Amino acid sequence: MKKWAEPNPSFSGKIVVDENDEFYGFCEELYANTMSDINRIRYLAGAFANNGRDGKQGIAFYKMSNEPRQAPLMYAMSNLEAPKTGSWAALSAFTGLFHPQGKADITVEEEAFSAEEEANIKAKYDALDKSINCHDELLEQIQCCKDIIISA
Repeated sequence: MKKWAEPNPSFSGKIVVDENDEFYGFCEELYANTMSDINRIRYLAGAFANNGRDGKQGIAFYKMSNEPRQAPLMYAMSNLEAPKTGSWAALSAFTGLFHPQGKADITVEEEAFSAEEEANIKAKYDALDKSINCHDELLEQIQCCKDIIISA
């Protein structure tokens, strides 16, 4: 198992954050053309929270695909100021649990608010097929993302 994915970054996207520090959005996979077009766009839902260890802001989110064979992934980083301290996990269809897969380096850059950009992000995110791969259940559990950060 590789410690770090290539290319770096392996995905890039945009999110919209609400007043509860929860967010939704999308990303594009930046890997070489080894995947289907439907799997190249992924959908993000998660949250920011302050971790319980040092009070620094962290992030945790689900990364979902409309490709039925692509299991949902979860990314978590308890301190956005500490590079290369995140991790990612894949949802197992057999256990219903996320199993650790490797390390992750997550970078978040804030942009000025634009109602037009928010509408564009929402329109793209709304293409997520919530009926496959437990997506609907994951979206009901965004509080779990916060809990992971807080308990880190």
